[in-house]
Amino acid sequence: MKEITRIPLEGLQNTRDLGGFEAADGRHIRPKKLLRSGQLAGMTKKDQRVLLEEYRLRTDVDFRTGQEKAEAPDPALPGVEYVENPILSDQAIGITREKSAETDMMKMLVQKMSSSETAAEEYMDGLYRDLVMEPFSRQQYRHFFEILLSHEEGALLWHCSAGKDRVGVGTALLLSALGVPRETIVRDYMMVNEFTGDVVEGHLEKLKERLHNPQLINCLRELMQVKESYIYSVFAAIDENFGGMENFLKTEMGLDGGRLELLRDKYLE
Repeated sequence: MKEITRIPLEGLQNTRDLGGFEAADGRHIRPKKLLRSGQLAGMTKKDQRVLLEEYRLRTDVDFRTGQEKAEAPDPALPGVEYVENPILSDQAIGITREKSAETDMMKMLVQKMSSSETAAEEYMDGLYRDLVMEPFSRQQYRHFFEILLSHEEGALLWHCSAGKDRVGVGTALLLSALGVPRETIVRDYMMVNEFTGDVVEGHLEKLKERLHNPQLINCLRELMQVKESYIYSVFAAIDENFGGMENFLKTEMGLDGGRLELLRDKYLE
């Protein structure tokens, strides 16, 4: 079983190579072709050299909203095509979207906590369902597969802000299309907590100084990390509304005819 590790970069904590994952047909994802990540604004010069020279990065797909991109733009990398592919519209509200959303999120949680101790989990389960139920998001994930199918040389990287929600769902859809078992998909998804745990706790420590509310801090931790229930809510929504993953990939992601096999031949060896 492949060990899931991060690419050891200086300024990026959640950048990984999906190479090596085994598919159901016995083939494996080609190394240094498919990279998932959080935002790239913290990239150092050394990080740039690693991605450009060792991984031959050629395409950077940005899942973020316009607001997020304006606040933390991607560095311009020589020889790398930058593709804007926002999974949520600028009007969408979520914890990883706009900085101003953090205050609104805390207000909402304070209101909900009085009636539900699972407010954060319920919110995130709903957010994840929306990522496959909202027509705009489905259209953008479908475009992601178009980008994957047209990509040729070197590595392709996709990222959002934290590299957990929009990237988590996009990666789950891609690994499903490549025939990677669901157990492996969930294992990869849950590694977000290990790779970003120190950053999350550091952020929460700062919030403790002005919030003085342990219950709210715990809620925010659930929003900033991942739980298996979040990604399983995506699988459930697909099963309930689209007749299962295979049919969803065919009808909603455009992987019909020979396109699914083309995707697999391109990224499996």
